[in-house]
Amino acid sequence: MTEPQRAMMDELVWAHRDAEALAGDFGLDPDSISMLQRLGFWPRPVTSLPTRPGSPYVCQTGDVRSLHFDWSSIQSGMSLNDPLVLQFDYTRMMMGFLIFNPSPRSIEMIGLGGGSLAKYCYHKIPSAHIAVAEIDADVIALRDAFLIPPDGPRFRVDCDDGADFVARAAGSPEVILIDGFDRDGQPPQLCSQDFYRACYDRMAPAGILIANLWGDHEVYSDRIRRVFFGNTIVVETEGGGNRAAIARKDASLDLSPNQLETALAALAPHHDGFLSAVGRRIATQVDLDRQACRKARARPLPGVSSCHYVSRR
Repeated sequence: MTEPQRAMMDELVWAHRDAEALAGDFGLDPDSISMLQRLGFWPRPVTSLPTRPGSPYVCQTGDVRSLHFDWSSIQSGMSLNDPLVLQFDYTRMMMGFLIFNPSPRSIEMIGLGGGSLAKYCYHKIPSAHIAVAEIDADVIALRDAFLIPPDGPRFRVDCDDGADFVARAAGSPEVILIDGFDRDGQPPQLCSQDFYRACYDRMAPAGILIANLWGDHEVYSDRIRRVFFGNTIVVETEGGGNRAAIARKDASLDLSPNQLETALAALAPHHDGFLSAVGRRIATQVDLDRQACRKARARPLPGVSSCHYVSRR
């Protein structure tokens, strides 16, 4: 994301969070708000505003279209000038699976939202068959507003609970991306240890799971670590309280400098430049966890596990 785009997203979050309060504070009448909307300085509804609490709706500020459950936060954002740009850092970090598997054949996603990840994977990873589970039919109904591809041979969106989808679906995905939220945060069924175990059991060997965590992220990441036998790292994302938990089934997350540079060079012609920074942040976190393990093993504390990260290299 360029600095102007980042500034626009920061302003967009601020504007949506305080739009109603600011209108009252400044004494803006409907005509003034309408003029600001036409100029791109005020959120403009693209779809009808919700008639019940928690219903999704779409707004637009300038060239940025956004998905909401309420005014307090943005669920997803898309630039109309460049719809494939991943606007938020956590979405860019979730594409870090490409460092380990640049051409997955099967990707499953829990949570559609505005379709940023689904859309990017569909257009940028032609090898992949992509299945998305989204529990909210009203969210799916907004897919055209975010230019989400129609269902077809390589892509489909199922209206289903993510936990039920993982339990019932056939096949062994090479990548599972978990980004399921509702108006109250992360649904309990999408952050339980049983759910993470079901993901692990279904995944292909050396498969990658990446979960966008928010709230009690330490509790959720510990559950993932237990399921994946410690082969997990957690990377803090920029611009919010999100964390990306990255886990690999029965394979290492270790990357030597040469392996990382080789992977990034192979990805560069097909993907935006953000992957270079993502790959280095992942490698740095793996190294930090490895160092912490060594220190913990050297001076173990009674009743405390020696380390989280397990290298299988």
